[in-house]
Amino acid sequence: MISPRRLWLACLFLFFTAGFAFSAPATQRLTILFFNDLHGHLEPFTVKQLDQSVEVGGIARIATLVKQIRVENEKRGERTLVLVAGDILQGTPMSTVFMGEPDVLALNMIGVSAMTVGNHEFDFGMDNLLAIRKLAKFPFISSNIVWKESGELVFEPTVAFEVSDEVTLTVVGATTRELLTTTKPSNVEKVDVLNSVETVEKYYSTAIRKGPVILLSHSRAATDSLVAAAVPALAAVIGGHDQILFNPYRQVGEVPVFQAFEKGRYLGRLDLKIDPASGKASIASWGYIPVTAEIAMDSEVAEIVERYASRLGSKFKEVIGENKEFLYGERDRIRYEETNLGDWVTDIMREFTGAEAALINAGSLRASIDKGPITVESVFKAMPYANELLVVDLTGKEMLEALTRSVRGTRDEEDGGFLHVSGIRFKIDGKIPKDVAVGGEPLDIARIYKVAITDFMYTGGDGYDILAGKPAVNTGLPLRELIVDTIRRQAVIDAATDGRIVRVEKESTGK
Repeated sequence: MISPRRLWLACLFLFFTAGFAFSAPATQRLTILFFNDLHGHLEPFTVKQLDQSVEVGGIARIATLVKQIRVENEKRGERTLVLVAGDILQGTPMSTVFMGEPDVLALNMIGVSAMTVGNHEFDFGMDNLLAIRKLAKFPFISSNIVWKESGELVFEPTVAFEVSDEVTLTVVGATTRELLTTTKPSNVEKVDVLNSVETVEKYYSTAIRKGPVILLSHSRAATDSLVAAAVPALAAVIGGHDQILFNPYRQVGEVPVFQAFEKGRYLGRLDLKIDPASGKASIASWGYIPVTAEIAMDSEVAEIVERYASRLGSKFKEVIGENKEFLYGERDRIRYEETNLGDWVTDIMREFTGAEAALINAGSLRASIDKGPITVESVFKAMPYANELLVVDLTGKEMLEALTRSVRGTRDEEDGGFLHVSGIRFKIDGKIPKDVAVGGEPLDIARIYKVAITDFMYTGGDGYDILAGKPAVNTGLPLRELIVDTIRRQAVIDAATDGRIVRVEKESTGK
């Protein structure tokens, strides 16, 4: 028989243990919404799907989705973060003419929580980047962009979000080192880009004491994988730059890696469960929401877009010609193989200048031009950069070096340095250019050729240091204006590939 004293002690023990169990902090839940590589696509646009043009995207539709999810979470007492993985700028007339102002205002209205700095944020110059950062109501972050002179960080490396009294989520930013070659050298002459593996490790080691850590990256997926391998306790990597839809997400060790394609075509969603005792986060659910024409537009964000669209006037809506064939400029092909858009543009470059050959990096061609009426706007979307046309003197040896640089990337890497050519025919065997001919004759290593290129390539952009400083004549003519004038003059465009670039081996991607 239990004595009254022992019974009292047992009841007291149960009371206190029940009290501790009752007061233990509950698992915290958090939703992270994300997108990347918006590239100025604030308005909806069309893409080709199964030989049909389909309307997708639109920042006002993304705003609607964000607002709906935020309201649902608030009812449950859960927080919603909106993260942008870089490259909001460059790619449409609106972004180009207003140099990112409407882009930032729209993101302010959405309530973006943080954005990592992408390489194209520098395309309108450093002063403009600092101006739009000041305009933004959210932080621009990057742990690895520093001032050359002082070595100090240009942007905040991290931003912290309080999930509860017990837990803080830290987001570390990182930017691709390709920043130094994918914009005009004058745009980045005052900055340097450090190794992101080392910088993320550094800031992670401090932040992890407060709770889970996420990497918000605008780097190649291969670089993100290196970071994830070096920092295996990251809660997640949310990436950009490759402009790939990681569906399903990629797994590097225990680290999930996400990326939501490009141009606002998807809104990524990651729901985390966070253990307040350990500070560790795990995935509760995830997915990508297609941004389609069925989604209503948020009126406040739509008003911003419409206001700036009206300021553009009728210039960009002017129909300047008719397109008989879809001019293919999507990354999956134009950065790895011959396309009719690449052939057409380089032919115009060569014919206008009278050069023997023409070269253009695929990264200069940013979108397709749809079949049917061609507007000034559609040309600006395909060619958003104000590149000027030059004619340089290159030896056959230098031409071969440039072509060797061109073919070094894999299909998955979507290398913007892949060259489209005119006046040249060659084969690609693995990563080697072979049987190169110029003007129908075998390439002469010792001979000097007149070659049309852009001023971006002339400054060594996309890794073409071989072209920098060569004897050149600058036409002073923006290539984009030449394309517009050509369409006006020809009225009807009917472009096709002709086999000037042939891959003799199929690449094994492991897919």
